[in-house]
Amino acid sequence: MFIVPGVFISIITFPGIIVHELAHQFFCWLMKVPVIEVRYFQTKNPCGYVIHDPTNSPLANFIISVGPFIINTVLGVVIVFPGMVIFQAFGFGLRDSNILLILISLWIGISILAHAFPSIGDATVMVQTIMKNKDVNILVKIITAPIIGLIYLGSIGSVFWLDFIYAIGVSLLLPKLFLSMIWNIV
Repeated sequence: MFIVPGVFISIITFPGIIVHELAHQFFCWLMKVPVIEVRYFQTKNPCGYVIHDPTNSPLANFIISVGPFIINTVLGVVIVFPGMVIFQAFGFGLRDSNILLILISLWIGISILAHAFPSIGDATVMVQTIMKNKDVNILVKIITAPIIGLIYLGSIGSVFWLDFIYAIGVSLLLPKLFLSMIWNIV
């Protein structure tokens, strides 16, 4: 049986896909936008989705679109941070059971971080409901335009593993910064 690499990666990183879709659904609930259908994970493209009622609120569309970036980043950091701090501080000198727990937390945390980026579909919704909406203030459009551009760049960059570079970078750099601050203070 032939497995498409994208499907294989999606299967390995399924926790991140599930959290991404839960974040969309959470922000729909928060913005009082009814959800029609949710698929938290599947092995075809798209790997997950949330279909919700259309809303004319630019703020609701913005928050629903970028919500997974916030939730996936915060949750991914919370999960990966303790294990990385312990690993960076003590290395492989830990007992085997601790290493297994650290590796599991790293897998889950990095999977969640790797699916933080909003999709092209999210950017397209923002273009339609914010940028092309004549009722939206020009200042809001000026603030939103670079964010939409970053979403498109992130989607293009995912071909070059930018989403995983982000996940690994956040996983490695934040604990390293934390440890360097602690060691400089102590």
